[in-house]
Amino acid sequence: MADTIFSSGNDQWVCPNDRQLALRAKLQTGWSVHTYQTEKQRKSQCLSPTEVDTILQVIQRAERLDVLEQQRIGRLVERLETMRRNVLGNGLSQCLLCGELLGFLGSSSVFCKDCRKKVCTKCGIEASPGQKRPLWLCKICSEQRESGWP
Repeated sequence: MADTIFSSGNDQWVCPNDRQLALRAKLQTGWSVHTYQTEKQRKSQCLSPTEVDTILQVIQRAERLDVLEQQRIGRLVERLETMRRNVLGNGLSQCLLCGELLGFLGSSSVFCKDCRKKVCTKCGIEASPGQKRPLWLCKICSEQRESGWP
């Protein structure tokens, strides 16, 4: 039985001894008989120049899209900051954004769900139309949600 397991036949795997492993290490062929074959296969499976060019084009396109997306987000953030700087009302008796009087003698008002300030219906955005109780946001909070900026 031992002869069949450790025989030197071509169909059986033989555990290499320390001397063989040391020799393979010096020859840099790896610890397995099959290491050299896979290395040879890996070298023969190089990418063609057209494949490399295609991959580079995809990477460049992704980088361009990333730059465009960063610019778009920058514009949204700048617009949001400008809107915050240019508020005219107090959000209680006046519309937060345009400063128009609200209430009995003025325009109808809604509460912004996020900032809890009053805005007129022109400056408010209905975030959930068609529901029994609509959700309103001021333009600042709506832009803030869209840009993801705190």
